[in-house]
Amino acid sequence: MPSESELRQEIADERRKLTNAVASLREELGQTAERAKNLGTAVGAVTGAALAARTLLKLRRRAKN
Repeated sequence: MPSESELRQEIADERRKLTNAVASLREELGQTAERAKNLGTAVGAVTGAALAARTLLKLRRRAKN
């Protein structure tokens, strides 16, 4: 049976590992959120360009008629 000091050391080690794992997870979540933000910006830009092109085509068709 481990002594009290050994148990305390094991608990402290596990606490450090858990703290590091949480920090790593937070960093990964931050990176994922940044990628999602960039993707959202790109999708918005493409959608805006498509709407502008459609509007331009409609205006040109009306001008020809």
